[in-house]
Amino acid sequence: MGWMDRLLSLIGFEVEEEVVEAAAAEEPQDATPAPRRRDGRPSRERAEGGGSRPGQLVPLASGARSQRVVIARPRSFEEVQEIAEHLKNRRPLILNLEDTDKETAQRILNFLSGTIYALNGEMHRIANGVVFFAPQNVETVVDRPDFLTRD
Repeated sequence: MGWMDRLLSLIGFEVEEEVVEAAAAEEPQDATPAPRRRDGRPSRERAEGGGSRPGQLVPLASGARSQRVVIARPRSFEEVQEIAEHLKNRRPLILNLEDTDKETAQRILNFLSGTIYALNGEMHRIANGVVFFAPQNVETVVDRPDFLTRD
């Protein structure tokens, strides 16, 4: 093996013809053909991605945790602490105050706006009586700024 072959193998471009042929003979054949190199020879890895060469794409883990959005419709001020816990746990919140009396709704809104402010989050009025609270870990993108400011 020359110095050029050693250099190429160091950066992941080694050519191992004997290993490729032996590995291809040992693998069970299936409907998916083995990927080929530019020169037409079969590659070392199967299409399923069984190798660990540098620069190889690997699928992301499918068990990624999903983000929850909480929708709350409080009827009394006593429910506000439970709702604030969702914000403290960095969950986005849609607050619907349409069925809450005006004085209680104002108290709930004041409490939760102070909570989201303390958590460095954002608050957006979506409609009359509907407010969206986005904790710091949630990016809010508004494609139409006039959407949130209409009365």
